Amino acid sequence: MKGGLSLKKIFVAFLVTAFLLVGCARDSSQQTNESSNSHSISEKSSTSISQESSSIDQTSESSASEYSTNHSTVSESTSSTAQQTVDTVSSSEFGGYATFYFTGMNVPDSININTNTNQVTFNVDTPSEAVYNLTMQNNPVKSIRVFSANKNDIRTVKVSTTLTVGQQQSGAINSNNQSGDLYLFHNKQGGLSLATPNYAGNVTEEQRDVMIEVLQ
Repeated sequence: MKGGLSLKKIFVAFLVTAFLLVGCARDSSQQTNESSNSHSISEKSSTSISQESSSIDQTSESSASEYSTNHSTVSESTSSTAQQTVDTVSSSEFGGYATFYFTGMNVPDSININTNTNQVTFNVDTPSEAVYNLTMQNNPVKSIRVFSANKNDIRTVKVSTTLTVGQQQSGAINSNNQSGDLYLFHNKQGGLSLATPNYAGNVTEEQRDVMIEVLQ
């Protein structure tokens, strides 16, 4: 009987040991799988974050590029518009010599512009002819009002080419001839117009700034 009990005890101890070993093996396998799954999730999360970051960077770069392109286009458009509003006249357009004729009372008969000699002549070939030094230059564009030639309606034009009447060289004395700058500009007919002070002065206070448009 004692021999039989001893064998049973040994067999029970063997079974217990076997169960413990199987349990440890399962725990170890589960820990390994959990660690592997955790590592896999971590890698996927890292890859996803990296892809999202790359996508955000590309979007930012694309937006910056589009802004730069649009800003450049707007700048070019603005520059182009500004150039179109500037009306400059070169002396080569009229060979450096042009005469403009007035109509009306109490104004000069004519004004001759000569950039070859840098002179401006009032009342050409008349007893009241007067010759002055002339300076022609392009200044920043400005808006002026003029009495339109042959119509007398008032309109606004943009001018840049300025003619400054300087010291008198010869001829009749008339201080009115030096009362202000003259301006050259292109008219709608494709020709040149000369804007002069209103030498007659017969206007209301609200029209004191309005100049006279004179044609060739």
